[in-house]
Amino acid sequence: MKLKIYPCPGHCNVSMMTKTVAQYFGIIDEENITILPHVSMNILAEVEAAGDSEKYISLNGCPSTCASMAYEDMGYERYDEIVMTPDYDIKHNEKYTNLDDIEKEIAHVQKALDKILEVTQ
Repeated sequence: MKLKIYPCPGHCNVSMMTKTVAQYFGIIDEENITILPHVSMNILAEVEAAGDSEKYISLNGCPSTCASMAYEDMGYERYDEIVMTPDYDIKHNEKYTNLDDIEKEIAHVQKALDKILEVTQ
């Protein structure tokens, strides 16, 4: 199963967190995980062409769910959603300038991805 992850598109602390965590997953499994830099109108054609072989995931930084809204704005509603900040304090941007010291955040997303993939099998 290939995963396409769209992280929070904002520029705040939690957005930095989602982008950093998404980058981690994209690096460790670049064959099966693609990080989407944006969501555009051609996503519906991509989804249709992929069929059941790909899962689209919105990685939201906060309960505002901006990444999810981007999918919905394009008319796509079959994505899976992860929201990070209900479980983590909002931290300063400096923490997310590199991939160091983000084990808790990675574990949170890995657990959510495992649940999403479990449902599809």
